[in-house]
Amino acid sequence: MNSDNIVAIMLPSLLAWIAWLIFSTIRRYKIAKLQADVQSKLLEKVGSGQELLAYAQTETGKELLQSLRVERVSPYGRIIGALQTGIVLILFGVTMLMLHSHVDEAGNGFVVLGSLITALGFGFSLSAIASYYLSKSFGLLNGAPSQGR
Repeated sequence: MNSDNIVAIMLPSLLAWIAWLIFSTIRRYKIAKLQADVQSKLLEKVGSGQELLAYAQTETGKELLQSLRVERVSPYGRIIGALQTGIVLILFGVTMLMLHSHVDEAGNGFVVLGSLITALGFGFSLSAIASYYLSKSFGLLNGAPSQGR
C-alpha cells in the first residue's frame, strides 16, 4: 500500500472524525444551555427559601434537584463504548494482518496499519476493563465500594 492510498483513506476519516466531534460538542452545549434555562426559570418562580425547601421535599422537586446536574455520565455507557471500539479495532486490525498475505504489492502497508490498529483495539479493551474494575471498586456500578480501601 503506497503512501498516496494511505493518505486517501486516512484524511477523509480524520476530517469526518473532527466534524463528528465538533457537532457532538455543539449538541451537548445546546442541551446543557436549554436545561440551564428551564431550570433557572423554574427556580425564579420560587419566592423564598421556605417554598424551595417545601418544593424540594415533593417528588417533582426531588426530580428537579436531581436534574440540576447538567450532564449525567453513566459509567456503563463509557465502558461499553470503549469495549465496542476495542473489539471493532481488534477485528479490523486482524483482518488487515490477514490481508497482508493475499496482497503482493501492498503487503507491508497492511502489516503496519494492521499492527497499529490491533494495538489500538487492545488499548481500548484494556481501558474498558480497567474502567470497569475501578468503577466497581469506587461503588459507581450499583454497589458498595470494595473493602480494600
